[in-house]
Amino acid sequence: MRRIDEGTYATVHTNGDFEFGRNDYAPMVVDWVKHGDASAHLPSRGELQLESRTAQAARAEPLFKLGVYFLQQDDEATARKYWVEAQKLNPESWNYHRQDWSFTSEEQAGANWLKKFQALEGKPYYKPIEGLDESD
Repeated sequence: MRRIDEGTYATVHTNGDFEFGRNDYAPMVVDWVKHGDASAHLPSRGELQLESRTAQAARAEPLFKLGVYFLQQDDEATARKYWVEAQKLNPESWNYHRQDWSFTSEEQAGANWLKKFQALEGKPYYKPIEGLDESD
């Protein structure tokens, strides 16, 4: 594993006045696939560092997955309970919120996203990509 935690949209998207995503990510992935270890967009071996998670964030992951399981069993009510708990334990995870919002109307999901995005108050929507973004 040499690239992790770079969840981003492969193009820039807009939601009202807000922009998110990036146009340089997809070409980076193509270069990585074409050139493998020789890609300029691949961290060298030993450079990759995993961030440690809090105990709450570690507990949120299996709860989120239980929610997915219950949804697959057609038990949306139980799934939502697990997703809500995962969101409480790890509110920084956009994935947990988006999964839950996918069961609301598109209008409500958009409003939920916008509210959470505005709460970032200028912090990045996705973690900056090491070696590319100014905040490295």
